[in-house]
Amino acid sequence: CVVRMKIIIFLTAVFVLAECAVVFKDCGSKVGKITGIAVSGCSDSPCNLVKGKNYTVNVTFTTMEATDSAYAYVYGILDGVSVPFPLPQPDGCMSNLKCPLKSNQTYVYSATLPVLSLYPDVKLVVKWELQDAKSGGNDLFCFETPISVTG
Repeated sequence: CVVRMKIIIFLTAVFVLAECAVVFKDCGSKVGKITGIAVSGCSDSPCNLVKGKNYTVNVTFTTMEATDSAYAYVYGILDGVSVPFPLPQPDGCMSNLKCPLKSNQTYVYSATLPVLSLYPDVKLVVKWELQDAKSGGNDLFCFETPISVTG
């Protein structure tokens, strides 16, 4: 029974590590610090996102300020041009975060994104921001990561 439990713990750890292999660059987190990023089904960098599937992004971060709001903004950057990507639910407090957020607390922000079949096959950089206000707020976190969209 103890051996079986150790095997289960080991396999769980391997699965979690496979989900946490996202390479990212902090792009200006002003009032927070990213401690980890995981994307479902991604074990390599760049993440290979297959058209027609949904992917869940989990960002673990610590905020240095209290705030009543959290809004997400996502952009695709291709050849230096930034194009906004509409999220199904940009309000982080309406997704999984329990607002108000407290200072010096760690949270996990989650968002599930559809990769539509109509998207072209492309390699690009995704920029993801979670801000403390609906427009022009401070970044609770900001990261960039390379992805590849394929059919």
